[in-house]
Amino acid sequence: PKRYVTDYLTDEAEKAIEANRKQPFFLYLAYTAPHTPLQATKEDYEALSHIEDHTLRVYAAMVRNLDRNIGRVLQTLKDKGLDDNTLVIFTSDNGGAHYVGLQDLNKPYRGWKATFYEGGVRVPFFMKWPQGLPRQVSYQQPISHLDIFATALAAAHAAPPEGKVLDGVNLLPFAQGLNTLAPHEQLFFRTGTYLALRQGDWKLQVMERPKQDLLYNLAADPTERNNLASQEPQRLADMKKRLATLNAQQIKPLWPSLAEAPISFVRVPARLRNPPADA
Repeated sequence: PKRYVTDYLTDEAEKAIEANRKQPFFLYLAYTAPHTPLQATKEDYEALSHIEDHTLRVYAAMVRNLDRNIGRVLQTLKDKGLDDNTLVIFTSDNGGAHYVGLQDLNKPYRGWKATFYEGGVRVPFFMKWPQGLPRQVSYQQPISHLDIFATALAAAHAAPPEGKVLDGVNLLPFAQGLNTLAPHEQLFFRTGTYLALRQGDWKLQVMERPKQDLLYNLAADPTERNNLASQEPQRLADMKKRLATLNAQQIKPLWPSLAEAPISFVRVPARLRNPPADA
């Protein structure tokens, strides 16, 4: 597009809403902001002159623009008389990446995008549906992006596909307070040989490079600083067994894993990333 891409995507979303306003529709609006490359409009950059750090200022300007554009989408739904009966979900695909260059991007959580530390997998998740959901309710149990499909099916009163096993669950009764149990007994993550399992408040990460097991109690240690693998041998064995069972149930990946590439767990200072020529 010949304009700022976040604005362009909103233009296209508004067209889609207008074209489908008289029938049920599904709109997947995947903004690129604030992903790299970090590029902001002059208007948003100049509006944040109080931020001294240039990288942080550009990033914040991208978020400012994104916030305004999400407002445009919500206003379009309202203008078309669709907002009361439209389920809107806002979330992010992963935590912030180390290559953005902002050390505290996922603070206080440890880790980055492409890791299974909380900094890599813990993201915002908002649902708005005036006719179907209570207002201003904060839900604390862990959920998954896989739940979006089952939730959307339920909201549309559509039957799930026959013969398919859905890993996600319908979140509506949980958000409505009709089901007080946790939506998931466990959450499973996999990137190549890098595996993770969250079971209640416990999370296990199993790595091959370097070979190690990382076991954390997120209730007591949400920033994952105290590895309890050596102190909880039975729990470690049970979770590794369950992890292996889940992994064996998955189909073979269609493309090489991101784990085959180097992944930073801490940001490397610029002076180390770009050593002098005689170093």
